[in-house]
Amino acid sequence: MKLAAAVTATLLVQRLLGAPGIPPWLSLALLPMVWLVAPPMLHRRDNPLVLGLLTGLGWDLLLEPVIGPGGIAWSGTALVVVWVAGRIADRSPKAWGAIGTLGALVVTGLDHLAALPLGGAALPSPVTVALQALATGLWCSLAGWLVTADLPVRWRRFRTRRLH
Repeated sequence: MKLAAAVTATLLVQRLLGAPGIPPWLSLALLPMVWLVAPPMLHRRDNPLVLGLLTGLGWDLLLEPVIGPGGIAWSGTALVVVWVAGRIADRSPKAWGAIGTLGALVVTGLDHLAALPLGGAALPSPVTVALQALATGLWCSLAGWLVTADLPVRWRRFRTRRLH
């Protein structure tokens, strides 16, 4: 339930970043990607297909004109992310960023392939795809750094030392 609320909140923030008056480069990062990267990187046994499908359908409901291609794209991306994360031993923020970058490339490609039969598959420019992948990778890297930094434990240690 917490994960569903977090994904929903992230999708709403993604929607707000695409609002008029906000610089368009702010919406380049695929914010929900972090929720697909986090479970395999933290060795959690969430069902990646269900998580990807629900994320994709939410993506379609909030951001796309047609429901369906996003569910396909995000489900496929979740499977790729789980497969790649299971093959590497590194759990550093760099690995989070690399997997987030790969996920952004996969979701963009699959989304356009899934929309191709619907006639709405205008290919994005390579520069836009590269910037989106880079921004998503940086976002996932930041999330990985926050997880590895373990800020609540550090804060408790600081408070304990300060009280003594």
